[in-house]
Amino acid sequence: MSDQFKVVFTGSLVDGSEPESVISAFAEKFRCSEEKARALITSGKESVIKSDVDKAKAEKYQAALIGIGLNAEVVALEPVKPRVTFELEGDEPVGVVSDSSSGSSGSSVKSCPKCGSTEMADDRCLSCKIIISKYLALQSNGAASVASGVVDYTATPSSNAASSSAERFSNSDTDNASNHSSSSNSGSTNPYQAPEAELTPEYDDDELTGPSSVPMTNGWRWLAGGFNHFKQNPVAWIVAIILWGVLSAVISIIPVVGSLVITLFTPVITAGFMLGCQAQEEGDDFRIGHLFSGFSSDVGQLVLVGLIYLVAIFVAMMLVIGGFFLAVGSDVGNFGQDMSAMALPMLIGLVMVVPVVMAYWFAPALVALNGLSAIAAMKLSFSACLKNMLPGLLYSITAMVLFTLGMIPFGLGLLVVLPMIAASMYTSYRDIFYR
Repeated sequence: MSDQFKVVFTGSLVDGSEPESVISAFAEKFRCSEEKARALITSGKESVIKSDVDKAKAEKYQAALIGIGLNAEVVALEPVKPRVTFELEGDEPVGVVSDSSSGSSGSSVKSCPKCGSTEMADDRCLSCKIIISKYLALQSNGAASVASGVVDYTATPSSNAASSSAERFSNSDTDNASNHSSSSNSGSTNPYQAPEAELTPEYDDDELTGPSSVPMTNGWRWLAGGFNHFKQNPVAWIVAIILWGVLSAVISIIPVVGSLVITLFTPVITAGFMLGCQAQEEGDDFRIGHLFSGFSSDVGQLVLVGLIYLVAIFVAMMLVIGGFFLAVGSDVGNFGQDMSAMALPMLIGLVMVVPVVMAYWFAPALVALNGLSAIAAMKLSFSACLKNMLPGLLYSITAMVLFTLGMIPFGLGLLVVLPMIAASMYTSYRDIFYR
C-alpha cells in the first residue's frame, strides 16, 4: 500500500457555508486572487489540492480545507510500477535506452538523474517527482515535451522555468487544477497530468513580488490572520511567549548589558516566530522550539538588524535630550514649570523613531525567510511600510486597543494578544510581499 497521499477538493462546499466567505477565506489561505479562487470553487469539479504527502500531513490539509468550508478527501496514491521489458541479450529494441547509456532502469539508479536526490520510491523521485525511466528515455531520445507538476524536460531553460513556476498555485491558472480533474475522470492513463494546485506556495527568495500596496482594511485582516495562527496551537504559542518574557526579565536584571542583549537578539527570536508561522502554513504545527529556531538562520544578519535598530534609537534619544537642553537653556531647575519645552524635542524624537520602526518591522522575516542581508531587509521593510501607511495605521490603532484590553483582567488577555500580534507580523509580511 502506498504511504503517499493526495488531498482532493470534491467540488462541493460544507453544508451551511456561504460561497463568498469560502472564496475569500480560500484566497487568503492560498495567497491567490479571488478570481482564481472563485473559478476553482464554483467549477463544481474535483481538484487535487495537494499531492505526494504522508497521511498525517494530508489529514492536516484536509482539516484546513474543511475549516475554510470546502469538502475534501484524502486519497492514497497508487505506487508507480516500473516498466518491465523482455529483451534478447545483445539485441536491444529500437527506442529503449540501454543500461550502459542510461544507468539501466530507474530502480537501479542510486540518485535522481535530474535533481540528485537519493529519496526515491520504485521508479519515482520523491523530491522532484519525475519518473526516472521515462526521464532517462526522453533525455536519450531527445523526445518531446511532457507537462506535469514535474518539469518539462525538452527544450530550453525558459520552458523549464515556466513549467517549474506552474507548480505553484499562486502563479498558475486555477483552470489547470480543474482540467486535471476532468482528465482523470475521463479515464486518461497519461501518467503526466496537469499541474496540481498547491495548498501552500513555495517560499523561494526570488519569488518576492512585493512590496505591494494593500487596502486599508487589510490592517485588520493581519490581526485576524495572526489570531488564526494562534488558535491552531494556543498552548505552544502561550508557553513560547511566557518563556520569552521570563528570559527577558532575567536578562534585563543585568545592568546596561541586559537591555543591550535583549535588543540585539529580539530579531532572532522574532525570526523564530516567523519560521513557526511559515511551518503552520505548510501544514505543520507551531512548536515551543520555534522560539529559538531563529538561531538556525543567519544569526549574524539578524543581530545586525538589532544593532542598527539600537543605534538608531539611541541617536533619536540623544537628539530628544539635546533638544530639551537647548530649549530650557541652563535653567534646568524650572523643568517642572516649563513642560512645554519638551514638546518640540519629543516631536523630533517621534519623527525619527517612526522610520526606524518601519525599517525594523519586516526585517527579521526578510532575513530569515528570504535570506536578505540586514541592510537590504531594512530598506525593503521601510519601503513596504511607506507604501502601506493607511493599513499600517489601522493595524497599529487596533493592536493598541487590543493590547490595552488585554491588560485589564490582570494582564491575562495578553496571553492571547501578544501571540496574535507576533503572528500578525508574518501575515502582514505575506500579504504585502506575496500577491
